[in-house]
Amino acid sequence: MMNKTIFATALFLFGTIVTGQEAYTLKMTVKTEGLPAEYAAYGEQEITTYMKGDKTKTDVSSMMFNSTVYFDGKMMTSLSETMGNKTGFTATKEELETNDKGEKKEKPVIEYTNEKKMIAGYECTKAVVTTVGKDKKENKTIVWTTDKIKGNPSARRGGGRGGMVDLSDVKGHPLAMEMTQMNQGQEMKIIMTTTEVATTPLDDKIFIPNTEGYKMMTYKEMLEKQKTMGGR
Repeated sequence: MMNKTIFATALFLFGTIVTGQEAYTLKMTVKTEGLPAEYAAYGEQEITTYMKGDKTKTDVSSMMFNSTVYFDGKMMTSLSETMGNKTGFTATKEELETNDKGEKKEKPVIEYTNEKKMIAGYECTKAVVTTVGKDKKENKTIVWTTDKIKGNPSARRGGGRGGMVDLSDVKGHPLAMEMTQMNQGQEMKIIMTTTEVATTPLDDKIFIPNTEGYKMMTYKEMLEKQKTMGGR
């Protein structure tokens, strides 16, 4: 379940695709509070996202889990390593969108505030995103967003992706987020914060997946494996 949550976080990050040929490198930290003892090692992750045109690469690293997600605008390649076990899968943009449509969710309510703060050198505005869960309870996600980094809003849909919040209608690019999720009946808080934004040029080679040593699956096979493990 924790791997699935971290994977969803990576998907959220790779969804922030910049327009044109602008190049960005974003470094983020993710801290998770309230984890069960057996998942404590997953509590902190370092995330680096490289973006250039339609191409993205997101590296997620923690004490027990590492993953890399590539996306070129049409195809996603996801690679992960847990305690020496290397697996991966590929999925087309159409497959991802079809899976998203399989779970109907109401659009969240977005409230923009007058609160501002600087994050990684960018002025951000606080927004509160309210969703209603299956238990009919309201869940609020705090998002700090900037209009200085242009993204593809439709790619930020989290619906169906590990429970991530749908941020497709949030104006600008989120540089920080605080959300609460339930994990095996226990509430946990996920805090994502951008620590650095670089605009140095990026070589296209960065965005070429290296699947050597990984046991690769199709997207359908990955979903079936999730079901057998009790996931969605």
